[in-house]
Amino acid sequence: MSKSTIHPADDDLNAKLPHTIPQMLRDRVSETPDRDAFVFFDDGVTVTYAELDEQVRRVAGGLLEMGVRKGTHVAMMLPNVIEFPVTWLAIAWIGAVSIQLNPKFTGGELDYALNDADVDFLVIDETCVPSLNAMEQRMERLPDVNIIVRGGEPSCDAHTRWSKLLNAAALPQEPRAEVSAHDVMSILFTSGTTGFPKGCMLDHRYWLQLCASAVFCQGGHKPRNVLVYEPMFYIQGNGIFLGALLSNATVYCPGQPSVSKFLPWVQRYSIDYCAFPVPAVHVMDEYPPEMGESLKWVHAWYFHGDWLERVEQRFGVVGRDSYAMTENGFCLYVPVDRPDLAASGSVGVPAPWREIRIVDDNGEDVPDGEVGEAWTAGPGHMHGYYRKTAANRESFRGRWFRTGDLMRRDADGGYYLVGRMKDMIKRSGENISAAEVEDCLCKLDGVAMAAVVPVPDPARGEEVKAYVQLTAELTLKEITPQDIFAHCTEHLAGFKIPRYLGYTETFPLTASNDKVAKTQLVEGKEDLRLGAYDRVDRIWR
Repeated sequence: MSKSTIHPADDDLNAKLPHTIPQMLRDRVSETPDRDAFVFFDDGVTVTYAELDEQVRRVAGGLLEMGVRKGTHVAMMLPNVIEFPVTWLAIAWIGAVSIQLNPKFTGGELDYALNDADVDFLVIDETCVPSLNAMEQRMERLPDVNIIVRGGEPSCDAHTRWSKLLNAAALPQEPRAEVSAHDVMSILFTSGTTGFPKGCMLDHRYWLQLCASAVFCQGGHKPRNVLVYEPMFYIQGNGIFLGALLSNATVYCPGQPSVSKFLPWVQRYSIDYCAFPVPAVHVMDEYPPEMGESLKWVHAWYFHGDWLERVEQRFGVVGRDSYAMTENGFCLYVPVDRPDLAASGSVGVPAPWREIRIVDDNGEDVPDGEVGEAWTAGPGHMHGYYRKTAANRESFRGRWFRTGDLMRRDADGGYYLVGRMKDMIKRSGENISAAEVEDCLCKLDGVAMAAVVPVPDPARGEEVKAYVQLTAELTLKEITPQDIFAHCTEHLAGFKIPRYLGYTETFPLTASNDKVAKTQLVEGKEDLRLGAYDRVDRIWR
């Protein structure tokens, strides 16, 4: 059966898990008050655990003075700056709810997000104020006086400078008794690949469980120096910095991600843990062999082919994949002592606190080896989508959450991600997983990244189009469409082979910088065949 058993580490981890984010912070501060907590090296900003605690309680006090209370919705539109973790933790200290927004949002996107989440206060970077001013549907509940601007001079006399919060009287060191583990403390929007984005309501337990599981999966490695390469408003960067705090580690963070600077940062700051960015796999051999020798354990998300083996051999490091969603947190992980699962492309076994089923269209468990939809259960799931009753009704079956992801479990006990149910291409009645074709393409030497999308076709319903990005030293003349189609023919059933092929120098990426933003790749293009090579007609269109 596909239903998992409770993880044997659950009882032990439950005993060690703090009840709330403020309690976790207080515990960590008491352990290492003088250790550096955050180093934003591009800004020249370093704060110790004791200084972080003081700043969090001051900003929480300032927010209280402005009228923020338990349950108040406070949006944050900040890049990777010290004000992000301080404000996020201060909101949690009060028991309010943070709504984490992409600093690249336009006025129209703010119209949707701020209204959909019923935002009462907004903490915004000075660089984002033009987007705020471009809003056309700003609600009465968000007046100018409730806008807090980080950096520079506020463009409106009624706005408050973030630095004013930092000068407020600090709240007491003891966390507030009215804040509990199951209070919603943040709303994160999903990517909105289908329809408008939905806000996931996440509580203190969710975040603590997420970061505790992420540390647990490292198999005894306790991170000391952690690089947060990702945006902090996104679940990946947010979860990594929380896991670092839980471990009393130091978080090093650049203002902007940079593939060319990634390994020099690792070397300079003796980084022992990070999520290894996919683009860095393709340039790592250009650096001296000693660069990166401090790495001990890395998350290897969205790796294909021999990428993991190359990274492990290059740095003498353990790299492992895992499976998580904004809705259900950390669900599957590849254990350190299961290199066989890592080599086979598995996303692992059930993580602590997680049960998982693979079911058919009727919600019945499928046998091992068969593909079905993954359902998850256990504590620390989202409370639901904010103000989205229809989506909540569709997404839950009793205590089980429907992920929308297609998986199978093999006899080795490992779970394998096949693709998104809604990232399937239906060609002449055959279902084709975009992820499977992408994985095949990335196993061809010289292909750095790939993305597969459907193309409307009157005869077959949909056809398959692949975009590929070659490694820097190669050109279209060296890896031709015929080379790519021959590779696919060797490894894929005939109906899965792309008909159309396009080359791109770069891909638009999602906010986490680790997945292709397919909507951006195809939006505004009336005919996706144009500019692509047609395998059937053997012409460039």
